[in-house]
Amino acid sequence: MSSFRRGLRNRNPLVLVAAGLLLVPALLGIQSWFTGGGWTAIAATHWERNATDDYMYVSWMTSHLKRYPPSKPLAVLLGGSSGREALVSGPSLAAEVRADGGPDVVAYNLSSRMQRYAQSWAIVDNLPDTPTTVLVGVNLGRFTTSPESNYNQVIGRELLLKSDSLRRWVTAHSGEHRYSYTILPGIFSALTSYLQQKENAWLNGKAARSYKVHAFDARKTLPDARKRALVRTWLTKYYPAFRKVHRFDGAMLDGLIAEGKRRGLDMVIVELPWNRQIIGDAWAAAMATAQASSKAIAARYGVPYLDFNDQVDIPSSDFLDLSHLRPAGRAIWQAELARQLARLYDAGTLRAAR
Repeated sequence: MSSFRRGLRNRNPLVLVAAGLLLVPALLGIQSWFTGGGWTAIAATHWERNATDDYMYVSWMTSHLKRYPPSKPLAVLLGGSSGREALVSGPSLAAEVRADGGPDVVAYNLSSRMQRYAQSWAIVDNLPDTPTTVLVGVNLGRFTTSPESNYNQVIGRELLLKSDSLRRWVTAHSGEHRYSYTILPGIFSALTSYLQQKENAWLNGKAARSYKVHAFDARKTLPDARKRALVRTWLTKYYPAFRKVHRFDGAMLDGLIAEGKRRGLDMVIVELPWNRQIIGDAWAAAMATAQASSKAIAARYGVPYLDFNDQVDIPSSDFLDLSHLRPAGRAIWQAELARQLARLYDAGTLRAAR
């Protein structure tokens, strides 16, 4: 034991160099275990830090799909919490696509709270090469995220996914992360958080709760008066941020669609649900700007652009707030999405039909 302690105190340069040389392959091995999907050999339930840990769930599921591609055509929805709350489930969406005359697909919801376009990009860069349809959900919230919060994904925050194409784009546009070749910062941050939360649960005698996709279902629906107040709050608090960064976020959306096309994935841009009854025309200027950007990107790359919010009758009572659906609302929205997808498959626009 005393020899071990002396070794730790050793300041000989050769010893330190040797220790560093041994540490490098160990660290690279840890990263490879995550980026190669080896960590998905352990069930997702053992990795999730709490019942709302959609970051870990999406990281695990994306890595699992990459390591074990499905035999059927794949369809995934990307987006923030609005996207997470928009689908009943992946399997039910796939069943509705089949019922509407579409092909037999397997579907997953890979949306997560405050998912930036950079995180969606990392997901796109890690999906399998099998026939895959990527539904990129867009809304005003996704056009209000700062460059800095997007750049963090290069080092694995918040999703444990590595994307070299994202790193190159960020470097070209900002000069940052030129030499960020690993996602070890994100891995160690996630592991530290995992250990802390597990320790806290153990010390407090609380059993771990399994992950639930619809994290907001336990909340009470806001009264319409409160929802109208949120409309005004967005105009005063978030509209300035939108005007400041929407062009940047549009450029990121452009980049991730281009990356998906380069990889041979079928990209689709879809407008996520919003509470038309309450919002009305209050956000018309911002929505026109954001939607014009999304439509232009769709046209540039020849990908479908879907916006059926005016075609579905979802009352305010089926929204928790302004953009998150309650169970009845998501059933309506998903049913229309399935019909739209079946139509695209039938037309041969998406690869599963070819």
